[in-house]
Amino acid sequence: MSGPDTDPKSLLVIGHQWPEPEATAAGVRMLWLLKGFLQKDFQVVFACAAGPGDYRVDLGKLGITEVGIQMNDSSFDRFLQKHEFSHVLFDRFLTEEQFGWRVRDNLPGAQILLDTEDLHSLRHSREDAIRKGGEWSVSGWVEHPLFYREIASMFRSDLNLIISKHEMELLQAQIPHLQEKLVYLPFGMDAPVNVPGISFQNRSNFVFLGNGKHLPNLDAIAQLKSEIWPLIRKRLPEAVLQIYGAYLPNQILQMDAPAEGFQVKGWAPELQPVLNNTRLLLAPLRFGAGIKGKILKAAAFGLPVMGTSAGFEGIMEKHEALSFVADSAQHFAEKAVELYTDPVGWERALKLQEQAAGVHLYTSFETLSRAMDSYPERREALPQETRLIQNLLQNEAFGRLRYLSRWIEAKEKGKN
Repeated sequence: MSGPDTDPKSLLVIGHQWPEPEATAAGVRMLWLLKGFLQKDFQVVFACAAGPGDYRVDLGKLGITEVGIQMNDSSFDRFLQKHEFSHVLFDRFLTEEQFGWRVRDNLPGAQILLDTEDLHSLRHSREDAIRKGGEWSVSGWVEHPLFYREIASMFRSDLNLIISKHEMELLQAQIPHLQEKLVYLPFGMDAPVNVPGISFQNRSNFVFLGNGKHLPNLDAIAQLKSEIWPLIRKRLPEAVLQIYGAYLPNQILQMDAPAEGFQVKGWAPELQPVLNNTRLLLAPLRFGAGIKGKILKAAAFGLPVMGTSAGFEGIMEKHEALSFVADSAQHFAEKAVELYTDPVGWERALKLQEQAAGVHLYTSFETLSRAMDSYPERREALPQETRLIQNLLQNEAFGRLRYLSRWIEAKEKGKN
């Protein structure tokens, strides 16, 4: 797959954002991936067109080169020609749309990887269904405008990293021609080391975790404030709910109401003391996709979660039979109070969640490494229909992004 002058272990990662593992689950996932590539002796360069976030991790300390790049600019072509990477990893399909055609033009022999993080089209179609007051359906997903863009990006890529088993099953059922391009790679995060187990009796109160740039989190906080927390507080008048998260917008910060036991704390540089002493994490997520990092993090710290079927999707099956899953505000509040006051039920929920989370907390990078090594054989095994679709979507006649980018670049230069 690599050219004659290309280092066979050189990787370019094109990030949608700079990794912020202390602020976002996506940052945790990306940092885990980067460490995996380093352990496999890859020379890694992380490039990003976005500005630095407030909680950006210093990748240079890991031995990773950081490079700022520009969209719709030929300087990126020259950058690629200079380095000749053997592998390129796109962080979400949006970066593949923006930079993929330039990568293929300049690095025709590179192996192209796409980390989907979650299926954006799935998340947005579910959000649309909630906003319209209807039920989500598979047909609504495949008819969503983002669906075509995301699937096209996946066909153009050599290997697609899928974080959720549920999403693997959806893709296999709806687009069987993608089968040989899919790699199930669970969330991946560094599990806390030697976290002391704090007993039920020595814990108290509730917590919510979620960054404010993620719409499912904002919706969940609003649900807690207006519908769920008043019901819990009525049963547990001394209880407190603390809301933690980076980038919380003003409308969330203004929900802070200590007299009601609803405390908006914002970002915390160290969550271990919070999670070690809280009795229950509330996650009333009504929509979303992928795997919820907050649920994995809570399980790693011995803290059970009261969640929804959307929240536990890809982590646990048969949601309706679980004592810690509910999708209506009334049932959610009732089950949360039961878990909070029942040490036996609390312990049972924690054990089930810890077991399910282990698939992601202790997943192995070897799964991806083997898929990359075996890709030449996988490529040869691609069905003819898959090859046709891939070639069709990479064909010059379908290069609208290429020509749009060239037009924007020419227009910007014309201003100077």
